[in-house]
Amino acid sequence: MPLRTIRSPRIPLEQPARETDKASLGDLIREVALSIADAQKGLDASSAEMVRELAETRVEVVSAIRESISSDGSISYTQDKPRSVSLLEIGVMPTFYQFAQTVVEIQMDLKVVETESEKGTKSQNKRMFLQADTAGIRFERKLNRDVSVCSKVKATLVPVPMPLRIEPVRTTTDADAGNGG
Repeated sequence: MPLRTIRSPRIPLEQPARETDKASLGDLIREVALSIADAQKGLDASSAEMVRELAETRVEVVSAIRESISSDGSISYTQDKPRSVSLLEIGVMPTFYQFAQTVVEIQMDLKVVETESEKGTKSQNKRMFLQADTAGIRFERKLNRDVSVCSKVKATLVPVPMPLRIEPVRTTTDADAGNGG
Protein backbone atom coordinates (compact mmCIF):
# COMPACT_ATOMS: atom_id res chain seq x y z
CA MET A 1 0.00 0.00 0.00
CA PRO A 2 1.57 3.34 -1.01
CA LEU A 3 2.28 5.92 1.68
CA ARG A 4 -0.45 8.58 1.84
CA THR A 5 0.95 12.06 1.36
CA ILE A 6 -0.80 15.36 1.80
CA ARG A 7 1.53 17.27 -0.47
CA SER A 8 4.18 16.53 -3.04
CA PRO A 9 7.82 16.95 -2.00
CA ARG A 10 9.66 20.05 -3.32
CA ILE A 11 11.91 17.74 -5.33
CA PRO A 12 10.53 14.28 -6.15
CA LEU A 13 12.73 11.53 -4.69
CA GLU A 14 12.69 9.63 -7.99
CA GLN A 15 14.08 12.65 -9.87
CA PRO A 16 17.78 12.17 -10.67
CA ALA A 17 19.98 14.54 -8.68
CA ARG A 18 23.67 15.28 -8.57
CA GLU A 19 25.45 16.28 -5.38
CA THR A 20 27.43 19.50 -5.56
CA ASP A 21 30.61 20.17 -3.60
CA LYS A 22 30.10 23.91 -3.29
CA ALA A 23 27.38 26.53 -3.25
CA SER A 24 26.93 30.20 -2.46
CA LEU A 25 26.48 30.62 1.30
CA GLY A 26 23.37 32.72 0.63
CA ASP A 27 21.89 29.98 -1.54
CA LEU A 28 22.69 27.37 1.10
CA ILE A 29 20.97 29.34 3.88
CA ARG A 30 18.01 30.07 1.59
CA GLU A 31 17.61 26.34 0.79
CA VAL A 32 17.66 25.49 4.51
CA ALA A 33 15.00 28.14 5.18
CA LEU A 34 12.87 26.92 2.26
CA SER A 35 13.13 23.35 3.52
CA ILE A 36 11.91 24.41 6.97
CA ALA A 37 9.09 26.45 5.41
CA ASP A 38 8.15 23.40 3.31
CA ALA A 39 8.04 21.26 6.46
CA GLN A 40 5.83 23.88 8.19
CA LYS A 41 3.53 23.88 5.16
CA GLY A 42 3.23 20.10 5.50
CA LEU A 43 2.34 20.41 9.20
CA ASP A 44 -0.29 23.06 8.41
CA ALA A 45 -1.76 20.95 5.60
CA SER A 46 -1.91 17.93 7.91
CA SER A 47 -3.81 19.91 10.56
CA ALA A 48 -6.19 21.34 7.94
CA GLU A 49 -6.83 17.81 6.65
CA MET A 50 -7.59 16.67 10.20
CA VAL A 51 -10.12 19.53 10.61
CA ARG A 52 -11.86 18.34 7.42
CA GLU A 53 -11.91 14.71 8.60
CA LEU A 54 -13.32 15.70 12.01
CA ALA A 55 -16.00 17.85 10.34
CA GLU A 56 -17.01 14.98 8.03
CA THR A 57 -17.01 12.20 10.66
CA ARG A 58 -20.52 11.93 12.06
CA VAL A 59 -21.57 10.23 15.30
CA GLU A 60 -24.96 9.71 16.94
CA VAL A 61 -25.37 11.68 20.18
CA VAL A 62 -28.20 11.53 22.70
CA SER A 63 -28.55 15.07 24.02
CA ALA A 64 -30.77 14.31 27.05
CA ILE A 65 -31.59 11.38 29.33
CA ARG A 66 -34.38 11.77 31.89
CA GLU A 67 -34.61 9.70 35.04
CA SER A 68 -38.03 9.16 36.67
CA ILE A 69 -38.62 7.68 40.11
CA SER A 70 -42.14 6.33 40.72
CA SER A 71 -43.91 6.25 44.09
CA ASP A 72 -42.96 2.58 44.56
CA GLY A 73 -39.23 3.52 44.14
CA SER A 74 -38.73 2.02 40.72
CA ILE A 75 -36.55 4.02 38.33
CA SER A 76 -37.16 4.41 34.62
CA TYR A 77 -35.17 6.24 31.96
CA THR A 78 -36.22 7.98 28.73
CA GLN A 79 -33.90 9.59 26.26
CA ASP A 80 -34.18 12.04 23.39
CA LYS A 81 -33.80 10.74 19.88
CA PRO A 82 -30.15 10.47 18.87
CA ARG A 83 -28.99 13.18 16.50
CA SER A 84 -26.09 13.12 14.06
CA VAL A 85 -23.26 15.57 14.78
CA SER A 86 -19.69 15.89 13.58
CA LEU A 87 -16.75 15.21 15.87
CA LEU A 88 -15.79 18.86 15.42
CA GLU A 89 -19.24 19.97 16.66
CA ILE A 90 -18.85 18.03 19.91
CA GLY A 91 -15.44 19.59 20.59
CA VAL A 92 -12.90 17.10 19.23
CA MET A 93 -10.17 19.48 18.03
CA PRO A 94 -7.04 18.70 16.02
CA THR A 95 -3.60 19.63 17.29
CA PHE A 96 -1.71 22.31 15.38
CA TYR A 97 2.10 22.38 15.42
CA GLN A 98 4.60 25.00 14.36
CA PHE A 99 8.33 25.38 14.35
CA ALA A 100 8.73 27.97 17.09
CA GLN A 101 12.50 27.98 16.71
CA THR A 102 14.80 26.00 14.48
CA VAL A 103 18.55 25.87 14.90
CA VAL A 104 20.53 24.51 11.97
CA GLU A 105 24.26 23.90 12.16
CA ILE A 106 26.08 23.36 8.88
CA GLN A 107 29.71 22.33 8.90
CA MET A 108 31.69 23.52 5.89
CA ASP A 109 34.74 25.34 4.63
CA LEU A 110 34.03 28.96 3.70
CA LYS A 111 35.90 30.64 0.87
CA VAL A 112 35.82 34.17 -0.45
CA VAL A 113 35.60 33.84 -4.24
CA GLU A 114 35.46 36.27 -7.16
CA THR A 115 33.57 35.84 -10.39
CA GLU A 116 35.73 35.48 -13.49
CA SER A 117 35.19 36.03 -17.18
CA GLU A 118 34.91 33.05 -19.51
CA LYS A 119 38.58 33.45 -20.50
CA GLY A 120 39.72 33.01 -16.92
CA THR A 121 40.48 36.68 -16.28
CA LYS A 122 38.66 38.82 -13.76
CA SER A 123 35.68 40.52 -15.31
CA GLN A 124 35.14 44.25 -15.00
CA ASN A 125 31.86 43.55 -13.19
CA LYS A 126 33.52 41.16 -10.77
CA ARG A 127 31.58 40.15 -7.74
CA MET A 128 32.89 38.67 -4.52
CA PHE A 129 30.83 36.27 -2.44
CA LEU A 130 31.15 33.59 0.22
CA GLN A 131 31.17 30.05 -1.06
CA ALA A 132 30.39 27.04 1.12
CA ASP A 133 32.50 23.96 0.33
CA THR A 134 31.68 20.55 1.79
CA ALA A 135 34.01 18.37 -0.30
CA GLY A 136 36.98 18.77 2.06
CA ILE A 137 34.91 17.94 5.13
CA ARG A 138 33.44 14.86 3.47
CA PHE A 139 36.95 13.72 2.53
CA GLU A 140 38.23 14.29 6.08
CA ARG A 141 35.29 12.33 7.53
CA LYS A 142 36.09 9.41 5.24
CA LEU A 143 39.61 9.41 6.67
CA ASN A 144 38.26 9.69 10.26
CA ARG A 145 40.11 12.96 10.78
CA ASP A 146 39.08 15.75 13.11
CA VAL A 147 37.04 18.36 11.23
CA SER A 148 36.48 20.68 14.18
CA VAL A 149 38.48 23.50 12.56
CA CYS A 150 35.87 23.97 9.84
CA SER A 151 33.48 26.91 9.74
CA LYS A 152 30.00 26.56 11.16
CA VAL A 153 26.94 28.58 10.37
CA LYS A 154 24.26 28.59 13.03
CA ALA A 155 21.01 30.06 11.73
CA THR A 156 18.10 30.56 14.09
CA LEU A 157 14.78 30.87 12.33
CA VAL A 158 11.92 32.28 14.40
CA PRO A 159 8.46 32.74 12.89
CA VAL A 160 6.68 36.05 13.12
CA PRO A 161 2.95 36.23 13.78
CA MET A 162 0.73 36.51 10.76
CA PRO A 163 -1.30 39.69 10.26
CA LEU A 164 -4.40 39.98 12.43
CA ARG A 165 -7.52 38.66 10.81
CA ILE A 166 -11.18 39.08 11.54
CA GLU A 167 -12.68 35.99 13.15
CA PRO A 168 -16.37 35.23 12.57
CA VAL A 169 -18.63 36.02 15.50
CA ARG A 170 -20.42 32.94 16.90
CA THR A 171 -23.79 33.40 18.57
CA THR A 172 -26.28 30.93 19.99
CA THR A 173 -30.01 31.56 19.86
CA ASP A 174 -33.04 29.62 21.06
CA ALA A 175 -34.48 28.17 17.88
CA ASP A 176 -37.86 27.57 19.57
CA ALA A 177 -38.24 31.15 20.89
CA GLY A 178 -39.70 32.39 17.58
CA ASN A 179 -42.10 29.44 17.33
CA GLY A 180 -44.11 30.19 20.45
CA GLY A 181 -42.50 27.80 22.74
